[in-house]
Amino acid sequence: MESFIEKIYGAFPNHRTIAPVEEKVFTHWNFQDFQNAKYVNVLADRSDLYALSIMIENYAAKHSRPLVAAFEDEARYKYVEGRYTKLMKSLPKIWIIGNFNNPYLAQSIPAHASVISCVGTNLSTVWIVVTRDQNGPIGLVADDIGGGRFKGFFSTDNKIVKYALDMIAYELKTEIDVMKKEWESAPGGY
Repeated sequence: MESFIEKIYGAFPNHRTIAPVEEKVFTHWNFQDFQNAKYVNVLADRSDLYALSIMIENYAAKHSRPLVAAFEDEARYKYVEGRYTKLMKSLPKIWIIGNFNNPYLAQSIPAHASVISCVGTNLSTVWIVVTRDQNGPIGLVADDIGGGRFKGFFSTDNKIVKYALDMIAYELKTEIDVMKKEWESAPGGY
């Protein structure tokens, strides 16, 4: 099965050739630095992507923006469950995609949160944390390449991030649209 990132690079071949940023950016850059870079390829370990993910989540919370987050398994979600419970209450819309079937989670979420299983898809190894800025979708998309390492990108180029979200929605047979105006006034929103 072709990796999710390789499918994206197939549509954006010039992005594949951009060298990954040095790992030190994850300890030296703040979120504004990532935004200013506009697009960076990453080859990083879990702790680096975790730090970037928190920056994206904080941006979504601060600006009351929708959030899309994917988890490789239930244990990964359980690790951040407390933070995500708070995010669900404050964000106008949130999609939680997981390589798990969790009826407990689905019963304890607000109406404006969606929990979607990706079991059996090529999304089961994908790390996704996406929100939006004033121009469109922004965020992190990466594939687990083994050994605790991930390959992907962070981008504020809304074309490539929207393409990734559209691929996710197609694969999961659902709608994921972080740009809908209704997310600005949904429960937990403005």
